[in-house]
Parts: sequence; structure tokens; C-alpha cells
Amino acid sequence: MNRILETIGKSEFIQAVLGLLVYVIYALVIGLSLIPSIFWMAFCWKHLLISPTPAHCALFALAIGTAVLIYFLTGTVVMGSGVRILSLGIKPGRYPMISFTMVRWLIYSGIYHIAGKTILEYLPMGFVTNLFFRIIGAKIGKNVSINTWYLNDAYLLSVGDNVVIGGKSDISCHTFEKGHLLLQPVKIGNNSLIGQQCYISPGVTIGEHCIIGQRSLIRKNTEIPDKSVISTLAGLPLRAISRLEKMEE
Repeated sequence: MNRILETIGKSEFIQAVLGLLVYVIYALVIGLSLIPSIFWMAFCWKHLLISPTPAHCALFALAIGTAVLIYFLTGTVVMGSGVRILSLGIKPGRYPMISFTMVRWLIYSGIYHIAGKTILEYLPMGFVTNLFFRIIGAKIGKNVSINTWYLNDAYLLSVGDNVVIGGKSDISCHTFEKGHLLLQPVKIGNNSLIGQQCYISPGVTIGEHCIIGQRSLIRKNTEIPDKSVISTLAGLPLRAISRLEKMEE
């Protein structure tokens, strides 16, 4: 298998063909997500636009909006299930860039980003977002508010009760190092707050009752104790930040 993948990695033509096959997969996933909406629109077209009066046109416009809502719900289930199936069996660890696991990761990441750009970005802090990540396999507690869709490889993510994740925060369970894909779980304890635009690296464990200030960067494999308050040092020169870090050491 690895030899086959190495051959593929050296051939631009084969890469192009496989890329088209991946696009076909994406098209099928989008098509499946749209089926209920298309049926609904066909029904409304048949019954509302027989005589295009202003009232019928207004109802048809509302039907279009309803079709979008149906897509949001159907796409959440279809795309979330697709990511879940493709990620089954992929455990935390290091995987070569040229490997079957990497191929699966690329495909399910593409589906995840389609869902993020067409559904989750428009439905923050709602049950649809939580449902999507639960379908993927994320362990999400009670009363959790997620105001971002950037939860990469969420099947490796555990979120406790009463957690708030701020807008555009990026919680990533993966990174790339020395030609390898590194997958590590991330855990967030009960009653913790992640401010907006934070970046949480792979392998991070955040305790209970913690506050992670906006735009904070939590480095890989960091363990943050319970009741910690983390804040950024905005506007400081790089040398000043380096000195502060050395003082802590």
C-alpha cells in the first residue's frame, strides 16, 4: 500500500485523477444533502406557481427559505455522518504524509469544511452546531455554547458541561510535523470559557472553571490547571515576550 501511495505521490497525472474522484465524493455528499430540499421545491413549484399571483410568489419565496433550512438540517446529518464514517479507526498518533490515513483525513476534512462554510457558519451557538459535532464523535457536555465551527478533528475533542467557546476560536486536534500528520486529543473541563479567536493546539488539556482570554495561543501538550486565567500580552515586542517566558522558567 505504501509503495502504491509513493507512486501516486510522484505522479501529477494520477494525483489529478484522484483529485477529481475526491471532488465526485464531495459532489455526492452535497447532492445527498440537497435531496429533501429539491423535493420540497418541486412540490412548491407545482402547487404555488400554477397561477403566479403576488400571493403565490410570496409563498414561493418563503418556500425557498424553508428549503435552505431543510438543507441545513439534512446537511448536518449527512456531512456529519460522512466525517464520522471516514474517521472511524483513526486513533491519536503520527501518520506519514503518504499514507492511507492521510488520504482519509484529507477527504473527511474536505467534507467538514463544506459543512462549515455552507451550514455551521450561519448557525452559531445553536443545537445544529452541537448536533453536527456530536455526530462526528465529539464528547460534548450539557449546556455547551459553541460560537465557532473551527473544531478540527472533533472526534478527538472532549468538552465538559457549561463550556463556552468564543467566536472564530480554533481548536485543532491535528498539526503537521516533519512530514507527518500528528493527531492528539483536546480536553476542556466543566464551566470553562474559551474567548474569541483563541487557538488551542493538539494535546491540550484545560481544567475546570478556567478562562482563556481572547486571542490566546495555547501551545501543544499544555496542561492548564483548574481555575486558571490565561490572557495574551497584546502589543508587546517579541523580545519582551521572550524575556517574560524565560522568567517563568
